[in-house]
Amino acid sequence: MADDSGKRGAAGRAAAIDPITLEIMRNRWLGIAEECCAALVRASYSTNIKDRRDCSVALATPEGVIVAQAEVGTPLHLGIMPGVLGAILTEFPSDSMQPGDVYASNLPYPEGPGHLPDLSLVAPIFHRGELVALSASTAHHVDMGGYAPGSMPFGVTEIYQEGLQIPPIALVRGGELQEPILRLIEQNVRTRIEVRGDLMAQYATARTAERRVAELLGSSADGRRALDAIPAILDHAEACMRAGIRELPDGAYRFEDYLDDDGVTDAPVRIAVEIRVAGDELTADFAGTGAQVAGPLNARLSAARAAVYYTCKAVIDPDLPTSAGAYRPIHVTAPEGTVMNARFPAAIGNANILTDQRVVDVLMGALAQCVPERVCAACSGEMNLLNIGGADDRPNAPDSYYNYVETYAGGQGAMHDLDGEDGVHTHLTNTRNAPVEVIERTYPLEVVRYGLVPDTEGAGRRRGGCGMVRELRCLGERTVVTVGADRRRFTPWGLDGGKHAAGSMLTVTAAGGSVRVLPTKAFTELRRGDVLTIRTPGGGGWGAPAERERDRVERDVRAGLISPERAHEVYGAGRPSVARRHRPRSELTKSDESICSLRSSRFT
Repeated sequence: MADDSGKRGAAGRAAAIDPITLEIMRNRWLGIAEECCAALVRASYSTNIKDRRDCSVALATPEGVIVAQAEVGTPLHLGIMPGVLGAILTEFPSDSMQPGDVYASNLPYPEGPGHLPDLSLVAPIFHRGELVALSASTAHHVDMGGYAPGSMPFGVTEIYQEGLQIPPIALVRGGELQEPILRLIEQNVRTRIEVRGDLMAQYATARTAERRVAELLGSSADGRRALDAIPAILDHAEACMRAGIRELPDGAYRFEDYLDDDGVTDAPVRIAVEIRVAGDELTADFAGTGAQVAGPLNARLSAARAAVYYTCKAVIDPDLPTSAGAYRPIHVTAPEGTVMNARFPAAIGNANILTDQRVVDVLMGALAQCVPERVCAACSGEMNLLNIGGADDRPNAPDSYYNYVETYAGGQGAMHDLDGEDGVHTHLTNTRNAPVEVIERTYPLEVVRYGLVPDTEGAGRRRGGCGMVRELRCLGERTVVTVGADRRRFTPWGLDGGKHAAGSMLTVTAAGGSVRVLPTKAFTELRRGDVLTIRTPGGGGWGAPAERERDRVERDVRAGLISPERAHEVYGAGRPSVARRHRPRSELTKSDESICSLRSSRFT
């Protein structure tokens, strides 16, 4: 798809509608999407979806133009969904669809989900024999086969090694599940019980959308108006975005940043953008970005669009109605063969986790030259993916294979008037943490330590957020780990004199006490009793640290977020006279971990 935003009036109906009715109809469609996402979470099997909510739902016109997206979903999923819908419609045109059909795909090439674990389902919605809408869901499944548990390995150089590729297929025909296809999928994944359960949860989500749209359209008061309002909903979102872009100063704004490496060589990976604002149109041009790499950090153009759409919504109009109309004035380009528009069959599995997060940092850096009061300094800049998998040899284990997947929170970058949050998922992820109790009940793992890390914030008049630490003890054998991290060499930057934050660190401590430091992009084995320690980056600061108010510094010292030494040496606050009333969060014992878990969840 050359343009994900859809054409004006894509639903094919003229719309003259008063503002009150428009807002009611917009929220009727949004409410259905929100309920469908809640149904997906409730019905799913895996911790990654039912606890962490790594999933998204949208409703679209029969032409594939998104009308409403559940706000609780993952921004990256939602931004890529137009490409998913386009790929499905190319293979299965709307006039060939039948009631009860459900189509599936996880194929990133040429347009689709960002990596293979993100499996999408699309279903037509009929009313009185007419195709009136499409429902779409994307969920991150815990395994899609391939070289390593979790299907996001390092040490690979092409997508064939990453896992099972599913081109657009009919998973359900006329309400009949295509069992041979489902068996083929199950045969190629390690965690077949969870994958089947999560797929059925997505199927239930499609059926929920069908029922709720039928109820809406069957209403004597709102039925026809709901369909007639769709062009107006899209046009209204477009008008809001154009109005927001007009408030930006015209000009060209450039910025660049780097990924530490691609996991194959030590060479940094350059991400560069030029944002051009002209009237009520905005273009993000990624010319100058480095060539596609051997490691699995390559992205498709649809992912670049997702990052740009998210950033524009967050910076220009956070309250903007979420629909494709909002993105009509936004244009995204990237040269083919670069890391932002890679050619098949480049490895792609960790672009969602690392590359796309760096894209958002680059966009924020460019917009800081345009509207500095609306952006934040660099956040942790990585989703810090962890996949731990292997054989579960505990008594009564439900399946012989398991895979624990989670993205770990880090520090949020400061804004000109706000400190960054501590230990929070930022930008494209929007997921929650996996509670300690769930991890230990579900997997052969013990959470030894979980909390925030003092002195990892980017110092500033407004400080960045602190990173977090989690230590996991392996309780099983034949265990392998994939870690996708970054920001060790190029740490999160500050703005307006704010300082860089501390970077990431990964270590394995053997039962005998020896410690080995892992690279940020690692695929390694764990033995029974080994302890894996993951420390995530903090967020960059804003403004000179010496300008920070003394009472704020003292409060951070009391909370254990900044040491007295750092308060004196970096913030120039003198040695605080206040005594610590709390231990540093990184020193919390296991009995305290529920507090940390609740704090981390609260801000996700």
